[in-house]
Parts: sequence; structure tokens; C-alpha cells
Amino acid sequence: MRALAQEADVLFCATKWAGMSEDDVGNAVVSLQDLSNFPTVADRLQQGIVNMIALGRLMNTTDGILSDPAFGDINVAGDLVYYGNSQGGIMGSALTAVSPDISRAVLGVPATNYGLLLLRSVDFDQYESIMEPAYPARSDRTIAISLMQMLWDRGEGGGYINHITRDPLPGTQPNKAVLMHVAWGDHQVSELAAFNEARSLGAKIYRPVVADGRSREVAPGWGLDSVADGDTGSVIVIWDSGADMIPIEGTPPGGEHDPHEDPRDDQVARSQMAAFLFNGIFTDVCGGEPCTAKQSG
Repeated sequence: MRALAQEADVLFCATKWAGMSEDDVGNAVVSLQDLSNFPTVADRLQQGIVNMIALGRLMNTTDGILSDPAFGDINVAGDLVYYGNSQGGIMGSALTAVSPDISRAVLGVPATNYGLLLLRSVDFDQYESIMEPAYPARSDRTIAISLMQMLWDRGEGGGYINHITRDPLPGTQPNKAVLMHVAWGDHQVSELAAFNEARSLGAKIYRPVVADGRSREVAPGWGLDSVADGDTGSVIVIWDSGADMIPIEGTPPGGEHDPHEDPRDDQVARSQMAAFLFNGIFTDVCGGEPCTAKQSG
């Protein structure tokens, strides 16, 4: 984020995601040990969305942070946009849908539907070990996580994403759009859940999606229309840095390199983000070839 801010000459304002911060770890542990407590997790996620809406309103009104001389040169006439990665990308779709002020968003390594995502993420290993004593059968945990989604829908993108493009909520900005940057082979946020999000949005996809031999699918991105340079609207772009392909089974990926941070760390990818965030335009920065990112680190 720091690199994008410097390259685009902008200032990002942020706050903790209530429901997904260190303050919520204790409640998450208790809820995994007794799923009857899980409604409190969804409640906190909703609070996080409200907090981010309030931060946006503080930024684009004259009686907000602009009342402090240190912020006096912010142009409140400009569009309010959102940029988030990982949990910020996942939760950003819900925020974008319900915010009365946000018009565009870049969602880095995003997804919807934690019920699909968790067992495919290396990040869930530790939390599953907490859940296991109370629910020792893997089949029970799998079913429980799927059922938990009905509560998660209240606080994550799966319950709101349709309202970004297809059915805008009253009082929100018209013609909202998001740019999704997906890391191919991501160990933490499965591209399967990102494709679900793109289809729910009615997003277009950049083609060629990946190079020949880099997907187990006959037609990766099936069902999505192709985007062209200069288009507006929502778009999903796959960034491939050479990580191993994800397994077919519902298990976390292996391999030495996790590409989770590669799109945001690639300067070419960031230039595409900036053009979309601040001009609302999709730019083909890959020259008609599959988009590839350098490996971070």
C-alpha cells in the first residue's frame, strides 16, 4: 500500500477491521470451541463495516478530518475509493456494496464465502486445531463450516456482493465497480472463491487468463466475458508468479512459494490498480499476454 500511495501521490486512511483484528482473536477461539457462540463473530464483522463507512464519511465531508489543518488540501469533490488486500480484499466487497460513498474499489487477493475458503487456506490450520477437540470428526467440521456460512453472510461479501453491481442499495453510489487482483496458486485465499465472487459481480475477465499449461481447467474463467483495454466496470485479473497450481481437493496448496503478496508488490500491477482507482478505467498493462508478477521477497 505504501508503494501504491507513493507512485500515485495519494494518501490512504485506514482503521482496524473490527471482527478481524487482534482484539477479536479471543472471541474467535471461543466460538470455534462452541459454535453456538458464532453469531457474535458475524456481529463484530458488521461493526467493522460500519466503522469503515464512518471513516469514509470523515474523509469526504468538510466537518470531518478536513476540519484539522493538517488535512486541509484533501479534495472532497473527488470520488471516495477503497483499496484492501487479503482480509481487506475479502471484507472490502461487503463494504463497497453498503457504503453510501464508495464508488470504486481495488480488491487484492479477494474472495467471498469463508465456508468455501477456510479448508483451502494454510491460515486455517491453527484455527482448525482449536476446533478439533470439540468437533473431532473432519466430516463434522466440514459440515459445520458450511453451515456457519449462513451467519457469515451477514458480515462478509457473500451476503452483499450482488448489491455492488446488480441491485444497488438505496442511498449508495450508482455504477459501482471493483477491480479484483488474484494471485494464481494463492496459499491463503483460494482463486476458486475469487472466481465465485467475479461471477456474482458479473465481472469481466482479462484474457488470456494464464499461460498454456498453468491451469487444470479447460477454460479458466468460463462464463465470464472478456475485458478490453479502456473498459469500465468490474474486472478480475489473474496474476501468475509461477507458484504451484492449487490442488483439486478441498485442501491447502503446497509448494515453497506462496504468491499471496505478489500482485500488490509488482509495480506493473500497481499501475493498473491506480488507473482503475483514480480514473475508473481498466488498462491492459500486460500487452495482450497473460499477466505475470515477480515473486515477492
